[in-house]
Amino acid sequence: MRAAALVAGRFAVGEQPDPVPGPGQALVATEACGICGSDLSAVAHTAEFLRASRDSGTTGFLFDPARPLVMGHEFSGRVLGYGPGARGPAPGTGVVALPWALDAGGVVRTVGYSNAFPGGFGERIVVQAEALLPVPDSLDLALAALTEPLAVGFGNIARTEAGPGTPAVVVGCGPVGLGAVAALLERGAGPVVASDPSALRRAAAARLGAHAVVDPSGGEDPVVHCAALAGTRPRPMVVVNCVGLPGMLNRLLHTVPRGAEILQIGGVMTDDVIRPVVGIYKDVTVRMCLTYPPREFGATLDRLADGRIDAAALVSGEAGFGGLDEAFASLRRPERHIKVLIRPGLPGVGLLPPGA
Repeated sequence: MRAAALVAGRFAVGEQPDPVPGPGQALVATEACGICGSDLSAVAHTAEFLRASRDSGTTGFLFDPARPLVMGHEFSGRVLGYGPGARGPAPGTGVVALPWALDAGGVVRTVGYSNAFPGGFGERIVVQAEALLPVPDSLDLALAALTEPLAVGFGNIARTEAGPGTPAVVVGCGPVGLGAVAALLERGAGPVVASDPSALRRAAAARLGAHAVVDPSGGEDPVVHCAALAGTRPRPMVVVNCVGLPGMLNRLLHTVPRGAEILQIGGVMTDDVIRPVVGIYKDVTVRMCLTYPPREFGATLDRLADGRIDAAALVSGEAGFGGLDEAFASLRRPERHIKVLIRPGLPGVGLLPPGA
């Protein structure tokens, strides 16, 4: 199959072996695949990314950096067939999936972070059949690729006690942060304050219904702003940190009000320093976030399909496999993009406007 494989820190387009579905697995033709913040980290901080996997005993993100790696875990596609004993949606059905597969030893691997299970930066994907969800006809199949990143936001808010009247702050308004904004509003939280230096991303948060948006580069603190809007509301503040900036968690420990809950979703790839006693004195809860209730994945697909979230408004660019290097470079300047989709059939080596 044709794919863009990560080799020595850059993407090389060429032929890669066709993946073959094993027992209980499905073969899917890629329709579209998003680029995640964790993808940016894995490329820019490969050694640290792998060391964190080893130090935490997390096998799902281990790969051999000396071998070609076909990344991409935010994918949508069409079923091509199944391995032995596997059943699921009929061939030709548009699907999305939580990106996991079992290797021959029964170890869970993450599609796109495994040399054995190539992701959506290739034409074909093998994924566990039970992970597949059919995409409703009301949703464009390419846009269904936003299910995974938005579900991270919705799913982690589902782990909190956020509800009506909960003051909340979302730091970082990429797709995960925007999913968190939408999830908080769905639960009746408020005021919900969204913070991002990108005007494009702040505008997206405002369209979703955030009660206020803040540009932190101008010196305004979103936690202070939220506290001022909330007044004396009794519910503890929920703060969702979706950026991987060293120092941000420590800053939040110092600024959040007493009893707040901080969700750390953004992955800091280097060592960081916090002053725990500040959080102790304020009875702050810090939750490190990776997994979330699996039902939120399907529920987020439903939110996209029925129009509660305008997926098209979040896609700011598209590229073929040849445009991956430019796409990664552009996403490191987040003022220009929210979500870039990789489409296997697009030509050239540059970024294109959505639908071009």
